[in-house]
Amino acid sequence: MNDGLAFLEGATPEEIAERSAGNLLPVPWIEPADVVEAVLFLASDRARYITGTQLVIDAGLLTR
Repeated sequence: MNDGLAFLEGATPEEIAERSAGNLLPVPWIEPADVVEAVLFLASDRARYITGTQLVIDAGLLTR
């Protein structure tokens, strides 16, 4: 996941880590297990009324 973020940013994972270290709030690394939990929820009956939405899994990065 983190390598993919680095690729999209045109940087190395190390450069992304250094850049995020300067943030007021640290950006935790997103692990595959974090995404799996969201997918399992969406595939479950508990999510049966969820339609047409985006589920952003970025540890709050968009809010910073």
